[in-house]
Amino acid sequence: MLVALALLAIPLLPLLEALRSGAGLKSIFKPDLLLLGLPFVIVFLIVSYRHYSWRYTVGEGNIESRRGIIAREVNLIRITDVRNINVRQTLFERILFIGDVEFGSSGTADVEVVFQGVSRPMRVKRKVQEMLP
Repeated sequence: MLVALALLAIPLLPLLEALRSGAGLKSIFKPDLLLLGLPFVIVFLIVSYRHYSWRYTVGEGNIESRRGIIAREVNLIRITDVRNINVRQTLFERILFIGDVEFGSSGTADVEVVFQGVSRPMRVKRKVQEMLP
């Protein structure tokens, strides 16, 4: 979220410099400057949506992932049923200390609950392993 805010501020730097030098508002808002900021606004909106629409919880004997603001998708698995915990990270994700944590149970061969884009996924894995019976 902080990276998205920082990237959003980059196109504003020429505008702030123009204001500081005394240029009028009409000369500041040029179409090329607005187009320069558009990709940063889009990235900020995507990051904000993911931040507010995805919720992951571990507790009360359950592991749960919730997605969506209007429509909702909820996946749940009991901690006592967890049989495997996988962590998936690309090289870029390892550099940023983020990754996906996947939880599977003995009931199915597939992964039932996935925490996507979690900060420090190995720490999440260890914490859940400590809760296992």
